[in-house]
Amino acid sequence: MTTPADHLWDQLEEMGFEKETQPKGYLPDIPHDITELHDQELMVLYGQYVTWTAYAAMRCVEARADEKHAQQSLNHSRATASLNASTERTVAGRKAAAQADNQVQADEQAHLAALSLCEALEMVHRNAEARAQFCSRDLSRRQGSRDTETRANRWGV
Repeated sequence: MTTPADHLWDQLEEMGFEKETQPKGYLPDIPHDITELHDQELMVLYGQYVTWTAYAAMRCVEARADEKHAQQSLNHSRATASLNASTERTVAGRKAAAQADNQVQADEQAHLAALSLCEALEMVHRNAEARAQFCSRDLSRRQGSRDTETRANRWGV
């Protein structure tokens, strides 16, 4: 079965974008003291965080597409159940009957699961992005301190 996310990636691939592949292992922990890492180790760690950030962003987009599709399915099943509850005389009665419908309940569960996944992936994305930014700041700090030393020698300061 083709999902909304699959359709989205088909469109993006036509534009020349490739789907991010899942990085190996798990999102690495941030070291307790990042200053203990050598430059090359820090750069590798930074690269891992950037890769995980891109992968998490891609999965967030997929989750949002699936969540929107689940919301549409829920809206459709509610409307159908309301129409089928024509024996109810009041709007409140039709809404209650629709809420009791098995398909509506299943679609609500699917929507809740899709929404929860979307929120969890957004948190993972923010965390990966924050870790990448933390490494980037330390790499910049290290480079900046080297530039100051070089500038001082160049300008005789």
